[in-house]
Amino acid sequence: MQIMPARIANIIYPKDLPNSLFTTLIVACLLLGLAALRNGTGLQGWLNVIENWLLMLLILPTATAAVALPFKYRDPSLELKLMYYLGMFVAFLFTIAKLRYWR
Repeated sequence: MQIMPARIANIIYPKDLPNSLFTTLIVACLLLGLAALRNGTGLQGWLNVIENWLLMLLILPTATAAVALPFKYRDPSLELKLMYYLGMFVAFLFTIAKLRYWR
């Protein structure tokens, strides 16, 4: 059973690496973002969740890809998609550390 059409998968995922690896990272970030529900009740908890999702899925990965732009200029074979997912992984690790040490 095909979850996502091949054209969309080619746009979203980097070449020559398993798509399930990146899908797992995205799902793990989404689930880890739900841990912010413990910090607030009602609407405040969901605002914390949305903040975590924005941090993990948009802000830090985009910043990492933006920092990698000069390297893309130097080496055209560099995939910015990989840098985006690297930023997502760094944000995932940062959130794990945040949940561990910030109470």
